[in-house]
This record gives sequence, structure tokens and C-alpha cells, in this order.
Amino acid sequence: MRLPSIDQLRKDGTGAAMRFPLSLLFGFLAAGLGCWIIEMEPVEDLRAVNLLLTFALGIPLYFCIDVFAERKGFKVWQRQLARIVGLLFLGLIYFSFPSEETFTNTRVPYIRYSIFNLAIHLMVAFLPYIGSENQDSFWNYNKNLFIRLVHGIYYSVVIFTGISLALLAINALFEVNIQGETYAQIFAVTFGVFNTWFFLAGIPETFENTLSLEQYPKGLKVFTQFILIPLLLIYLCILYCYGAKIIISGDWPKGIVSYMIIAIAVLGIFTNLLLYPYQQWKESGWIKKFYKGYYIFLIPLIVLLFFAIGIRLQDYGLTVNRYIITLMGIWLAFISIYYSMGKKNIKTIPISLAIFMILSSFGPWGMFSWSEMVQRNRLAEILDENNILVDNKIQNEAKWVIGDMGSLKPIGELRTKPISNEELYEVNSIVEYLEEYHGLKNIYPWFEQDLESLLKQSRDSLAINYTNPSKLLVESMGLKYVPYYDRLSVSGEHQELTLLGDGDFQMTISGFDYIRSVTLNSYNIQNAPFSDLKYHLELDKDNKANLILKWTDGSMNIDISTYLKDLLNTYTSGFQYVPSEELIISRKEKNIEIKIQISSITIANPEDKPELQNLDCFLLVREIQEE
Repeated sequence: MRLPSIDQLRKDGTGAAMRFPLSLLFGFLAAGLGCWIIEMEPVEDLRAVNLLLTFALGIPLYFCIDVFAERKGFKVWQRQLARIVGLLFLGLIYFSFPSEETFTNTRVPYIRYSIFNLAIHLMVAFLPYIGSENQDSFWNYNKNLFIRLVHGIYYSVVIFTGISLALLAINALFEVNIQGETYAQIFAVTFGVFNTWFFLAGIPETFENTLSLEQYPKGLKVFTQFILIPLLLIYLCILYCYGAKIIISGDWPKGIVSYMIIAIAVLGIFTNLLLYPYQQWKESGWIKKFYKGYYIFLIPLIVLLFFAIGIRLQDYGLTVNRYIITLMGIWLAFISIYYSMGKKNIKTIPISLAIFMILSSFGPWGMFSWSEMVQRNRLAEILDENNILVDNKIQNEAKWVIGDMGSLKPIGELRTKPISNEELYEVNSIVEYLEEYHGLKNIYPWFEQDLESLLKQSRDSLAINYTNPSKLLVESMGLKYVPYYDRLSVSGEHQELTLLGDGDFQMTISGFDYIRSVTLNSYNIQNAPFSDLKYHLELDKDNKANLILKWTDGSMNIDISTYLKDLLNTYTSGFQYVPSEELIISRKEKNIEIKIQISSITIANPEDKPELQNLDCFLLVREIQEE
């Protein structure tokens, strides 16, 4: 890859500043603001970060506006009007963000921002060719954008690495105290200013191009034919084998398969786009077959995707993430059928995806409104069935008051209504989801007490023990709040219990001859050499509910499976402190007595078979002399 000359960079840079002044301006603003944020102390005020995101969005937005205006021959007033509309759009994006980190924040504004960011980048690809039938020019234009982007990232990485290494050398040789923030600021300037400017400087001024076999980049051909296509075929074989396994065994498909299918499908579409010109040349018969055959082979995988996401929707309802997966499945089905029928308009790919994403971001059919409605209805249904919610009002609601230290305290004793663990976990999961993504404004009216105001008062008082909204709502319903990691115990493969001795404890060593600290874990089971240590406590590598005590001329098996089951039955799962007297294991044989005082213990319970995962303890041994 040949580096451009200084004179060429100056000429291209000046031309880019004249053609795309606002994109370049937003690059400078984003880099400058990024440098300032790096120097700031962490604060709850999000306005600076929100402004940085807005500036970053302005770079592709105004590039899109200017290149479209240039392509369509806009007059000066038309171009200025388009820029004003773009500025208004950025203003709406900025004011849609929360201004500070509070309990009312949700992920929705940032997810919507990501959707618009993706849509604008897609528009960069196709907007200049709206109304044009020249597929070669469209492909060549996007090829230039792609190659320019790759070159820009490459040069930016080289510049950033070179400057950073120079600063490290100065720091080491001259003992100059260069702060770590400096490197982050160099990164911000390099990628915010140089990378943006370099990319803009390489945008072609003519949009009508043809492409011959000799002009097709050889590096791109090698990369696509000998790297992307083999990888793609391997991934397709893996997924087809997994599909066959599901049919033979009758097991439900794993949720992760949906993400894998989407990733592989997008990789294949990208590969076919790179190889598009080859379909027109006689030398590429097998590529034409691959191009059409790929979309046919994709259809069964899309069916598997709908099958996998359908199970999740039936069990847990619609969420933003599941909406996006379902939407991508519908889009992939549309693209696969479209190209399987012999269609060849490659503009359909970015145009259709942009339309799908934009339409899904608003309205009652959108991902935010629909998923919130579904989850709220699921929550109401569970509460209705248990007579907790009657006529949209919580029955026997727990009441709260602001304590002396600003934390919320219940009025009277908190009483929990007994419901099944499955329903309890569902209630906790739904409330937390609504809080994180949509807010709880549509749940608060169920309560007689103004919980939102109480939370605000507690937060404003800088309470040490601040109650999170989900916990407050669940406990106000008369139910037990179960944190996320504890709820993982609903599936056996994730159930895990960690117990720690509660506070300081006294350990009686009188009568014992030997004491040592021991740490065991199931991930690194090794037979330790005896060396100068007389007694060794090990975890049985074949049975993780069995300990083995070894000494020079003997050994003792210590079966702790019953003890582990008792702990799981008592404490279930999660992370808890317990009285230290409950963390003692004692055993006695003919000539030896041991006591294990546990400091911390972690137990897993796969398939209802307790296994010791980690153990920190003190081993005490008494040698019994034979009479």
C-alpha cells in the first residue's frame, strides 16, 4: 500500500474541506469535545456525552446531504435548506437523550440513536443513486467508499501507534510524566479529524463509472474468493449440521443460533456484494452459481431462526432485542426470496434494510411501543392470576417512608405473598426489563403511593442505601425481590451458590496438631507434591462432591455431597453471608480426626448433582495415638 505524497494530501484535503465543510466541522467538534471529556472527572451529567454522540452522527449525516446534493445538482438555496433540516434533526436527537444519570433513564434513546446512525450510513451507500439504473456505477462508488475507509483506518492506526510509541520512549528516556489521558486524546484527534478528513478527501467527484475485469482490485478478489467464501461455507455446514441435530434429537434450538444465523447471513450478503461485478464476466461461472445458490441455501436457516426466536417469544414475550432479531429474520427472508427469483438489483439490500430499521423505530408497531405493551400485559396477567392486581390496582400494597438517612423504609413488616418461583422470577425479570428499556411510568399508576416521588426524594437526599426502582416496585407488590444473578438459578446449568462466613469468627485449635490454609477449585485440579507439607487436601477430579486428605502413609475420602445438598436446600443460590458455625466439616477415623473451617465456598448444581467449585478453608488435623 503506497502512502500518498504531502502535496497530494494537501490538494485532496483542501478539496474535501470545500466539498464537505460540515462533515469536517463535526469531525473537529467531536474530536475536541472527546478530548475535553477525557479530562473531565466522571459526573452524572450526560450532556457532554450526548453532544459527542450528536457530533459523531453529524459526520455521516452531512456527508450524505452534500453528496446527494452534489449528485442531484442542488441549487445553493436547496443545499442550504437541506443542511438546516439536518441541523434540526441533530437537535431532536440531542434533546431526546436524558440529561443526567438517574433512575428514570432508559436505553430507548440510545438504541434509537444507533438505528438512525445505521440508517444514515446505509443512505450514504444508496442515496446518490436513487433513480439511477446504473448498477456498475453504484457498485464502483461503494467499492471506493469501502476501500477508502479501510485505508483511512489503516493510516490512522499507524499514526496513532507511531505517536504513542514516541511518547512512551520520551516518557521512559527523559522521565517525562505523560498522563494516560494523553494517549486517549491522540486517539480521538487521529480518528475524529485525520480519519474523517482522509476519508472525505478520497470521495470521487464523478458518479458514472464502468468497471472492467482488469480494473477489479486483485486484493479484493483474493480476500473474497479465498478467505470469505471458504469461511462462509464452513459456517453454513456447521449450522446445517446443527439443524440436522435438532431434527434427529428433537431438542429445542439454542437462543444463540439466531445471532449466528444473522451474522453468517450478513457475511454472505456482504461477500456477494463484493463479487457482484464478476457475475457479468464469462470467467466467473461458478461465482454466478454461488451467488444464486447462497440465497437458496439461506432459506432453511432462516426457517430455523424463526423457529428459535418463536420459542423465546412464546416463553418470554417480545423485547427490543427479540424484535430486532425477528425484524432481521423478516428482512433476510425478503432478500433471500428476492435474489432466489433471479433479481439482480443490489441497491435493494441497503434501501430495504434502511426502510426496515427506520419504520421499526417509531409508532405503535415499532420495537419500543410494542415490546413495552407486550411485557406490561404479561406482568399484569401474572399479577391478575395471583390476585395481586385487581382492577389495575395493587392489593395489600406495601407502604414506604423516607428514613433518617434518606433511604426508603417500609411502614410495618414487609410481608411476601407466596407464588411459584417461576412466576416470581418472571415478575422480577419483567419489572427490571421495563425499568432498563422503557421506564416504569406505565406501572406507577397501579400503586396508591407515589413511588416515583419517593424514589426521587431518596435519591436527592443522597441516601447511602439507595433503593433501586425495580426492587421497590416488586416489594411494594408484596413479592420478594430476586436479583438477576440469583434468577439464573431457574436453569440448572447456571445455578450457583456462594457462601461466606459472616464477619470475624473464632476458631478453636486446641487439641489439634496441625493447621494450614487451603484453597481448592474445580478448574485446576492437580495432585500437589508433598514436599515439606505433611497433609494435603485435594478435590477428587472424578467426583467434585468428594475431598481427599492425603498424608505420607495414608489417605481419607471425605464425602461432602450431603453437606452440599443441605446448603443448597437452605440457601438455594446467589451470594450470601452465613454464620461461620454452619461452615464446618468434621470427620474422624481410627487414627486421625479433621476439622475444616470454611471461609468461603461456591457450589454448582448441574442436573441436581451438587459440585464444589471453589473452597477457601482452614484444615485442622489431630493425630490419634493408638493405645
